[in-house]
Amino acid sequence: MPIVQISRIQHRRGKRTDLPQLAAGELGWVIDEQRLFIGNGTIADGAPAVGNTEIVTAGASSFTTALNYVYKGYLGDGTPIQTGASGDYTRTLQQRLDDTVSVKAFGALGDNSTDDTAAIQRALDELYSDIADQDDTRSRRTLLFPAGIYKITTSMTIPPYAHLVGEGPDKTVIENSGANPVAVTEDDDGNVYGAIGNSGATVPTQIQISNITFKNTTANGGVSIDNTTKIYFHNCKFQGTYASGGADASASKGVTVRSTTALPCANIYFNHCQFTAFARLVDFSYDVTNVRFNDCDFSTAYYGAMLGETMDGSTNGLTIGPRDIQFTGNSWSTIGQQAIYVKQSSSTTGTGTRNVISSGNWYASSVGNNFEGIGSIREVPVLQYDNDECTSTMDFFERSDLRRSDGSSHMNAAPELQGIGIQDKAIKSQTLADNTSLATTINEYPALAGKGLRIKYKIVRGTLDRTGELVISASTNGVQYDDTFTESGSDVGVELTAVLDDKDSTAGSETVALKYTTTSTGSDATLDYQTTIIA
Repeated sequence: MPIVQISRIQHRRGKRTDLPQLAAGELGWVIDEQRLFIGNGTIADGAPAVGNTEIVTAGASSFTTALNYVYKGYLGDGTPIQTGASGDYTRTLQQRLDDTVSVKAFGALGDNSTDDTAAIQRALDELYSDIADQDDTRSRRTLLFPAGIYKITTSMTIPPYAHLVGEGPDKTVIENSGANPVAVTEDDDGNVYGAIGNSGATVPTQIQISNITFKNTTANGGVSIDNTTKIYFHNCKFQGTYASGGADASASKGVTVRSTTALPCANIYFNHCQFTAFARLVDFSYDVTNVRFNDCDFSTAYYGAMLGETMDGSTNGLTIGPRDIQFTGNSWSTIGQQAIYVKQSSSTTGTGTRNVISSGNWYASSVGNNFEGIGSIREVPVLQYDNDECTSTMDFFERSDLRRSDGSSHMNAAPELQGIGIQDKAIKSQTLADNTSLATTINEYPALAGKGLRIKYKIVRGTLDRTGELVISASTNGVQYDDTFTESGSDVGVELTAVLDDKDSTAGSETVALKYTTTSTGSDATLDYQTTIIA
């Protein structure tokens, strides 16, 4: 009903136990509890119930309850659990909210407009490297980056023990427009590469980063991991400005490392990450050991991973180069040159980069052909190992492993693996037609001149079978081969041979073709085989 008259302001004051029924509109101030009430009036006056209504103040019980937090469990109020030794353990709402912290609490906006450089760095430094709290583990809270584009103009520096969490690639984006990497690591005194660890500062370690895109809008890097041990990236994206068909640019590196001899990098892990649009998606020359790339996607680059290019054996931090680098279960596409290039100078051959392993990777047909497609005259090896102790195991090379309707492979002049290394290919199965007197191709191995092959196989033909190993040595003059086998029972009637097949006029880029003939028995044969190539 409308207010038709205000005749007077009424109020009472006293202790909570003395609070009476107040008249309609009458105020009552409880002085011992600092709570304020107003009378409802009568039902006849239109009040829903007779009584007093509490006005929310700092002393109100409802306000106090709202500011307290008690964990209820998954059933909530229906079946609450007991959180304390003799009742519930109560925390303030402020304490509960401070269990994690957002960069927005430090003034970052992520609005794709505001320069968030200072706000983000303030959050990182206050949580992980503030002088007063840097040794107190309670300060090392998870720092959240809610979805948004956070503009920065210089490298974000990441201290030890940082735990950064976004909402996913292309949802949480840290975008740098400065002429430097998006992020670098620092010690807990704020020192960056060249001064990390000075005066006993804690070097970068135990860093976890997930669900964030590191984007550079200039032809510079993504993340530089400097003097760092134990850093973990999960479901992150590293994005640059490189366009397919562009030239190499050594400053455009998706991820790189920098070490000193005293403080080498080690234990670096990338899981389910994306690397795209850098001239070099990975560039490691400094001393680093135990690096893992698992289930990642590499695309749009001049080089995929360049390893050991500037390692020289004497410069501080470049004495041994990258070692124990493993790429497992990744996909690679739209890479003009080598997907993985272990590069050594003649002065460091036999030292430096080693134990590089490629296992179970998919190398698309758009890798290693200068962005010109299969058949380009400027094709290069997909993998190039110019140092020893490097291997390829069960990798799939689309440009040569996919079969055409005639049973042969897509062919190109360049080998899959060049240099020093052993390549174990996946097992294949092939039907060998009955009564084939003309030697017929089973598989082709590109640019195998000067290399060796070992083919382990089993042939089954009706009730007969053969288990053997065909060893092939190839040179520009031809091939020599030796087929050693054991048969159960009679001759299976299959002969395996190898020939040098000159696919083009370029000397030294010939292809080894594995062929077969069969006798006439009325039955086809099945060949299961696995190839090892000694590059």
